[in-house]
Amino acid sequence: MLTFFLPLLALAFIACGKRVHIDEISFRGDIVIYEGAPYTGDIWTEDESTGRFRTETGILRSLTFYHRNGKEAITMQVSEQGAPHTEIFDEQGQPMDMMTFQTKYADIWIKMAMIQGELMMK
Repeated sequence: MLTFFLPLLALAFIACGKRVHIDEISFRGDIVIYEGAPYTGDIWTEDESTGRFRTETGILRSLTFYHRNGKEAITMQVSEQGAPHTEIFDEQGQPMDMMTFQTKYADIWIKMAMIQGELMMK
């Protein structure tokens, strides 16, 4: 009996661990579609480390871009009304302003622009 449940348990962990990537999604208007339906969950950049987008029934709720050390660089919470709430951090997790971030972390800023362009092409 144990030999039956161990492979089943391993399969469950593998299935739950699959990450959805930008190249696997599409759009219907502003709705994120994955496997033919509005998607709820995380969508990762192809490298699985630069950025993550969180959606709920196909609607973007937040996005996060990361520094090379894994700490958050930019987080944005998207609300249904009003401007999004954005926080920006240096590599140590200390808050910083947008202009300083753009200068000091141009590599992340460029990646963000490239990913935005990729999403707009879908």
